[in-house]
Amino acid sequence: MNFFLLKPIATALIVGFFSLATYADTAPQSGDSFEKVCINAWMEKTDLAKDKVDYKNFGEKYCSCVAKQPLNDDASVQKAMQLCMSRTLLHDAMDSLADEIGLSKAQDSDVMNHCQDRWNLIYPNLSDADKQKTIAYCDCAKPKLMALIKQSDNMTDKQYDEGIDGIAADCSSSALVNKPTSTTSAPAKTAN
Repeated sequence: MNFFLLKPIATALIVGFFSLATYADTAPQSGDSFEKVCINAWMEKTDLAKDKVDYKNFGEKYCSCVAKQPLNDDASVQKAMQLCMSRTLLHDAMDSLADEIGLSKAQDSDVMNHCQDRWNLIYPNLSDADKQKTIAYCDCAKPKLMALIKQSDNMTDKQYDEGIDGIAADCSSSALVNKPTSTTSAPAKTAN
């Protein structure tokens, strides 16, 4: 996977969530938890979502994940956002796949479709160029998720979740899970 091809995605999400990084420095003074502010900011973009309930659920999972990460400085906040976007995206895609098709019946194309569906949930108006970048992310995850599915019957729920987290870390380390560059439907930002 070409890091330079996907670098614009990483850059855009980091910039898009810069205000969350700023919040990390000021959170103790406001009285609201980071998670609450993150969820409120996420929900500011609900009107762009086709499925508002799934969008809200995704945002809650994402913000919960970010809030559990070390948020000591801008770099750690950006790293947490990137990792948690990847984790949330893959967990949500796999949960949806398990509910709709069943893991034992899942094919490569199903994994790919559910991964892309999660991208479309959070970024409904992607340009063709940005769609190619999200496809590259899903291509990174697909073979690893299929291997995990094949082993899932012999795993505990915790091991399965950790497997998804590992795949998310592998794919996010390639700077993949970040806001596409040319869309106006970015996930919510907090107000400064």
